[in-house]
Amino acid sequence: MSTPLRIGVLKLADSAPVIMARQKGIFARYGLEVELVVSPSWANIADGLAWNRLDAAVIFAPLAIMTALGRRGHDTGLHPLGRISRGGNTIMLRGVNPISEPWRKGEEGRKAFDIWQTVIGRKPRIAVVHMYSTHLLILRRFLKMIGINMESQIELLAMPPADMIHAFAENAIDGGSVGAPWGTEAERIGLAFRVGGSSTVLPGHLEKIIVASGKLRASAHTSRSVCLAIQDALDFCQNPVHRKEIAQELARSVAGGGLGLPLEATYTILPGGNASETITFVGGSLMRSDLEWIMSDMTDMGWLDGGQQQTLERWITPTPMETA
Repeated sequence: MSTPLRIGVLKLADSAPVIMARQKGIFARYGLEVELVVSPSWANIADGLAWNRLDAAVIFAPLAIMTALGRRGHDTGLHPLGRISRGGNTIMLRGVNPISEPWRKGEEGRKAFDIWQTVIGRKPRIAVVHMYSTHLLILRRFLKMIGINMESQIELLAMPPADMIHAFAENAIDGGSVGAPWGTEAERIGLAFRVGGSSTVLPGHLEKIIVASGKLRASAHTSRSVCLAIQDALDFCQNPVHRKEIAQELARSVAGGGLGLPLEATYTILPGGNASETITFVGGSLMRSDLEWIMSDMTDMGWLDGGQQQTLERWITPTPMETA
């Protein structure tokens, strides 16, 4: 291609394969010139894809699906290239845990919530990274497990993941459902405690995927080269031997080629780490089993109807990543 491919990422550990593909020369090995765009929010990522300001991005499936359906105000040829990661989301609350452990489903969890809310003194303000996110779906499932109605018993707001640390510190939010390493960092520095997350609500769930806009999708050769490069980077990132190097690269400033992530927390959530919620990097094409729970929850919340589910069958068809 005559101009560099623009790949969008957020300041999250799931972005590691893209960062390392550039830093280790993997993109160059496949003849790709890539410009990484570190976006401030998921809304920026979605708009960049919808309006062809980005050629690809690391994103979660619910927002990718809604963008593909034109919910960002513009029809798009957005299509998944493959999987990036599983798990890693953490549900954090401000203050002191009434039971000194993650909350269990049922009456015990509901009692802990009621005690915690009494200390807060009002309807809790809980942030998610985007309304069309796996984080919201995981939060909703968690609250349902302890008998809390997300629509009526909490105040829900959207906030970029990196902003949640400051929001906790300023008491602007009482809780958050957020991706790695931000939940672990909030716990590490004493701003919040973990009540649950991916491992307790839906272990091994699909988290991030990589998608291509119409521009990249129009070139089968380039799409395949991107898939091959990302698969090599995923293999590198999943190997615990490389954990220290990856954490150090992600902790570099954006100007220095990294994402400015907190080093210690990032080191613990990568494969081989000992955090409560860790990331698993996984490649290959999207499978029906990856998306069934997401589409079921999205339908239950009124985001999708039967006709739209039919149009999304293309998301479960083979893509270049499958043969990468």
